[in-house]
Order: sequence, then structure tokens, then C-alpha cells
Amino acid sequence: MSNSISTKKKQKSAASAPPPMSLEKYQGPWTKREAGHLLKRCLFGPNQAQIEQAVARGFEGVIEDLFNNATPHDPPIRYTLSEPDPEVDFLPVFDDPNVPYGETWVNESPIIDTGDPQMDTQIRNYRTNSVLAWVYLNMIEDKISILPKMWLFWHNHFVVSDFRIPLQYYQYSALLEEHALGDFKAFTKAITVDASMLLYLNGNENVKNAPNENYARELLELFTIGKGDLAGPGDYTTFTETDVIEMARVLTGWKIDLTVIQDRIATVFRPNQHDTGTKTLSARFGNATITDGGEDEYSQLIDIIFEQEEVSKFICRKLYRYFVNYEINQEIEEKVIEPMAQILRDNDYNVTPAIKALISSEHFYGEEVFGCMIKNPADFMMSATRGLNYASDAEPVVAHFFVLIYSILARELDMSIFFHTDVAGWKAYYQEPQFYRIWINSNLLPKRNSYAQAFVAGGTIGVNGGNANIRPFLNVIDYISTIPEALDPYELIKGINKHLFTYELSEAQVEYLRQILIPGLPAASWTMEYSEFLANPFDVALQTGINNKLKDLFSAMLEMPEFQLM
Repeated sequence: MSNSISTKKKQKSAASAPPPMSLEKYQGPWTKREAGHLLKRCLFGPNQAQIEQAVARGFEGVIEDLFNNATPHDPPIRYTLSEPDPEVDFLPVFDDPNVPYGETWVNESPIIDTGDPQMDTQIRNYRTNSVLAWVYLNMIEDKISILPKMWLFWHNHFVVSDFRIPLQYYQYSALLEEHALGDFKAFTKAITVDASMLLYLNGNENVKNAPNENYARELLELFTIGKGDLAGPGDYTTFTETDVIEMARVLTGWKIDLTVIQDRIATVFRPNQHDTGTKTLSARFGNATITDGGEDEYSQLIDIIFEQEEVSKFICRKLYRYFVNYEINQEIEEKVIEPMAQILRDNDYNVTPAIKALISSEHFYGEEVFGCMIKNPADFMMSATRGLNYASDAEPVVAHFFVLIYSILARELDMSIFFHTDVAGWKAYYQEPQFYRIWINSNLLPKRNSYAQAFVAGGTIGVNGGNANIRPFLNVIDYISTIPEALDPYELIKGINKHLFTYELSEAQVEYLRQILIPGLPAASWTMEYSEFLANPFDVALQTGINNKLKDLFSAMLEMPEFQLM
């Protein structure tokens, strides 16, 4: 696959100018190609209707829509039945005594204790699964909103794993939504004393007589300023080992509030477990000192960290790798990252203006930015389903159950929501020199191809070392009804190409796909058969014949190397 992709990229770069290296506003054409590029980077698998809507709205209008539509989502709900129902016999059946079917459970006690251990386990499992489903339902919502994409960005930035009880998943998720497009500094303060983060990075154990440096180190290295080049013993250019030690002292005293655990998950500051001594930071932070600030001391510390300009550059590099490309050379650093970071600082670390500037820039629409990113598992699955007009028409409770398949398959493809294997996040966004290529290897590519086939045709797929059967996600006959001139097999393939791939297929590739659609037959045979079907759409034999041919075609196209790119 890599050879095919690299060849196409080389051919393209030879024929086009390098991408503009600036944040100047894009002034070029606004067609389905540009709108599709924007939405593929800012949504999960945009469909044809959304791309057409974006073209109609105009460049500036759709940029505004991405942010104006970014409103928090209703909380997850109970999708389990209390008693069997033959109309939805696939849904789990067991009771959650205090939560009616279809209602949210997030306002109930986080401690599940019905007196029946088996029921407690069932309730705990469905509540956890309902949050997982909630994440993927938000990804496939039918509106142009950047919020789900930013939720995933922050989930991979402020990594939390090792959740203990279901409400943690939701509270953490809601915190990400609340701050996703707002003040990065305020977000950092909120996550620092968040219950799930305190548990994950041992802040709950950080007390004055035994300071724990775990969170202080990640606060610097992963969350705010980053680890620079080694400048000397214990000096990483941006911070020092002394800073880690002193900041750990600042952060002492924050605990899970066990006095209210029956009602909610909250944190509390315990003054008797806080180090009240003076903390002195290194020259990397201007030798700043922090005296006894009590429960506000952590906030003072974060203010000091954010006084360093490198914080804005660090987070802008991460945003750039998420939305544009992993390669940041010196010219991009100077002409894109630094101006973007200045916008961030000028807006008191509100991330929205900086993101808008990036995705509205000439650089973002430079030819070499198109198709340079390998889709992460969520983008891959959504582009193979939602992007091909799949939409769950089930009622919300049923949809909650069905979309769990996304969570299961994403885990198989090494993107396990809520269960990061490393506090640094997914390696595809930081590990040099592979970056996005980490998503594709000899184990993961066959799985992607298998899942793509199953999305089109249904069937058996490998999951958790075993097999699972899934139904088709796509109505391929309905899909091609949106393609003009679909009676011509070449035009049909080119029409699908325009939506699925960034670049036009070669004549040889189109011919290869035509042979899959109608092997060994002339083009006119497709025209005749499809015309007969259009004249008799309820003829089962005609419908089956057309459907099977299209399934073969779509399966082949979703397995092509070009489909892995966006």
C-alpha cells in the first residue's frame, strides 16, 4: 500500500507548487473538493449531503457553522429493557431500578448497590457501554460541528484511563466537551483537580509527607509546555527536574471527596495534607516562587506555566498534527505555528480563534495537504459508513446499542476510547518518524479491509480472538442513485471516486474496477441491467443482481490504498 500512495504523492507534488506557508485567509475556489477536504478533517466521515451543504453555505459560512453548531450533547441513556420485547429482542434485558428505559442515568448515585451483585455488574457494564456508544453517536450526528473531532483531540491530549466506575467516564467526557473550544488554561486547571485525573496520575496520593511527582511531570511534559532538548543534567530546556519536584509540592492536598461519594464524584482540598512551604521554580520559569496559597495554589502554578510562550507553540503543534500533517519543518514552524501561537496568546488561550485561523488558511488548502493523512480508526470507520450515507434511523435507545460495534472495531484497530495504553496518547500523533503510518501495519491493514467488506456486505469479522457477525451498514443501491450518469459504469466509478478519494483514479484503476463490477462483460451490459432495474425497482431478481455487483465494487474500492487517506 505504501508504495502506491507514495508514487501518487510524488506525481502530484511534481505537478503542483508547494503549499503556501502562511495563515493568510484562503482565497481560492470553493468546490466540493475543498469543502470535502475541510469537512473530512473537521468531522468524522462527512456524507455527500453535508459536503453539498458546505458548498452552498460558502467558505466563511461553513467555518462559522463548525463552531456555532458545537453545542454539548445530551447525556447517555439507559438502553436495556426491564422485560423482553419481541420488537427489540436484541436489546439486553435486566433492570436498573432507579432509571427508566430511555432516560439518563448520570444523575443517579455513582455507587451501584442494588443488593444483587449480578445486577450491579450488569448495570455497571451497560452504563459504561452507554458512554462508549454516546461518543460514537456524537461522531455520526447529522450536523456540521467540530465538537466531536475536538473531543477526540482532547481525549488524546489530557489522557485518562483506568476508570473505576461508570460515572467517571461521563464526567470526564462532559469536561472535555465543556472546554473543547474554550480557554486552554482554564481547561488545564479543571483537569488538574478532576477526580479521574487525580486517580489516574496519582494526584490523590500526593501529600506533603510523600509528594508524588507523576502528575507534575506529565503536566509539563505532555499537557502544557513539552519536553525540549536536553540542555544539561536534569534540564530539558523548557523545564527542569527541580521544577517537577517543586510543582509536585504545589499540587499536594487534593483528594477524592469520599464524604459525598454516594451522591456524586467530587474532589476536595485537604489543607492538612498540603505542603505550605515556599516553592521555588527554576530559571526556566523566571525563578518564580509560590508561597502558601492553599486551595488556589495549583491555579497560581498553572498561571506561571502559561506565562511561557512555549506553551502556546506546544499546543499549536499538536493541533497542526491533528488537523493538517505530522511534518513540521522550520518554515512551517516560523510561518504557521508561531503566528497561530500568537493568535492563541492574544486571545488569552481561547483555542477557537487559533483553530479557525488554521483551517481557514491558504496553507490548509495547499495541494500537498490534501490526502496527506492516514485516517485514524474512527475516521476510517465513519468514512466507510456515515460517509457513504449510512445513518441510524433507529430510536435513540436502539442506536445506543448498535453503535457499540464502532467501539469494538476501533479497539481492534488500536484506538481504544477510554483505554489508552500510554499517558502520551496514541503514538500516531507523536512518535517519529512513522506518525500516522502507525495506523497501518501487517496486522491492522487486513482488519481494516475485513471491516470495510463487512460494512458493505455484512458477514463474519474477527473480534477479540473470535468471530462476530454484523449486518451491512450501507444501502449501495440507494447510494448510487445520487450519482449522475450512473448508467455508464465508468461515470459511476468516477462519481464514487469523487466522494471516496482525494485524487482522481487513473484510467487503469477505473478499468480494473469496471471489471469487478461486470467481470468479462462490455460496459453496455451494466447500462442495460441497471436500466431494467430502474424500470422495475421491486423486481427481486434484478434488485439482487444489482446489489451484489455494487457490493463487490464498493468492497474493492474501500480496500484500495487511496481510501486510507484523507
